[in-house]
Amino acid sequence: MSVRDKSSEVECNIGLNITSNIFLPKETDPLLKKHSLGLSYDLNKNRCETKVQTQTEKSGTSWYAASMMVINVALGAGLLNFPQAYDRAGGVFVAICVQAVLVAFMISALLTLAYCSDINRSNTYQEVVRSIFGETTRRLCSVLIIFFGFGACVTFVIVIGDQFDTVLSSLYGRNFCHFWYMRREFTVVASSTCIILPLAFPKRIDFLKYSSSFGVLAMLYVVFLMIYEYFVGNYASGLVKTSPTVWTDIFQVIPTICFGYQCHMSSVPIYSCLTDRRVSSFLRTVLVAMSMCMLAYSVASSAGYLTFGSHVTSDILESYDAKDPLVMIGITALGVKMYTIYPVVLFCGRTAIDDLYVQVRGIPPDIVLEGERYRRIIIALSWFTCSLTLSLLIPNIGTVIEFMGSLAAVFIFVFPGLCLFKVTLKKDPDLSYFKSKFLVIWAVFLLAVGTCIFFLVLMQALIRDISGQVITRKPHSC
Repeated sequence: MSVRDKSSEVECNIGLNITSNIFLPKETDPLLKKHSLGLSYDLNKNRCETKVQTQTEKSGTSWYAASMMVINVALGAGLLNFPQAYDRAGGVFVAICVQAVLVAFMISALLTLAYCSDINRSNTYQEVVRSIFGETTRRLCSVLIIFFGFGACVTFVIVIGDQFDTVLSSLYGRNFCHFWYMRREFTVVASSTCIILPLAFPKRIDFLKYSSSFGVLAMLYVVFLMIYEYFVGNYASGLVKTSPTVWTDIFQVIPTICFGYQCHMSSVPIYSCLTDRRVSSFLRTVLVAMSMCMLAYSVASSAGYLTFGSHVTSDILESYDAKDPLVMIGITALGVKMYTIYPVVLFCGRTAIDDLYVQVRGIPPDIVLEGERYRRIIIALSWFTCSLTLSLLIPNIGTVIEFMGSLAAVFIFVFPGLCLFKVTLKKDPDLSYFKSKFLVIWAVFLLAVGTCIFFLVLMQALIRDISGQVITRKPHSC
């Protein structure tokens, strides 16, 4: 080793020691217990890891590939329900304004999660929560992730079944379901087993970046179709609202927006797979992804609502003439999209179940990896089987989205707000700096917004369900 290399190594070690002694909390600090070493490496990344990175090949996902994964998660089944949500909220202008405000909050929440995950190099949403609040809160977070992820997967399978029914009905007539091989029970189970199940077992989420890119392209065609049908379609339009009937109607679009843009559970695993894992790099990913999603949602949903007005259904593709070849391709593209997004959400739910199982059983860390593959396969198979079964029993996606939208607010606003609040106070207990004061105020604001949305949307869904108000949909032949 040359004199220059030795001096660089000594300088690096001195820098690490100084950082550890001055800036880092002690190992007894509950926030960073057992994880301070990861933080020290992160804080000295630019100074001390340069030589290591030149000697080893960098692996991971680029920021634009990560954008495709975020878009694939966010731009999904919610698009089908957006036009009806526009009608219930009071028209296009009102709905887009509410959407723009919420998207701004969602972007800040995504960056907050990335910032908090860097403290202990967390790789999943629940690990971020654990590193800041401990095991009890982590278990609660894992349970909520499981419920939301499972409900989302049920929604995806329902959409797949709807598209099969629409296509077969247009090709073979309304009596198609009299043949067992065309019934939803067979088409959904067979296709999902062949396409989704093989993608349910990867250990790392970046394995799904290729299917995610394909899913994004498929969904962009659906957006094009809704715009195209608005200009050339000959459909009878109902009443088109320009303002809400009562001002509280503006809140009825919130659950659909929260469900449609909910990519926060997947954001931490995606961020952890970035080649350049920095918040500034992730900012590009988030801005590109959210901008494309908002453009697609706003334009397509506006076109879909203006096409049908008050006659719009909870699954807008069911309102189009499936005999039209362009519509047929769009229906097929939507089904393809659902096949690609299901494994991403399953990944988050699977890791949450695995973490919860390891903690409840008290499995020692040294043997956790020994049974990881076995647990991964069992959890994925169980999740897949249960979601398929439940999807055959639930009538439409509107019913699921109503309740899932309220739970999405917890992941989008509540947990990020809590994490940012705790981290800021740990770093600056006296709030001596203006930045710390601003972050605390913003954290409290996110927490308040998320709590209000959760209870408001949940109460609306319960009232609508108890009063027997049915979400409009096109009846199935079967």
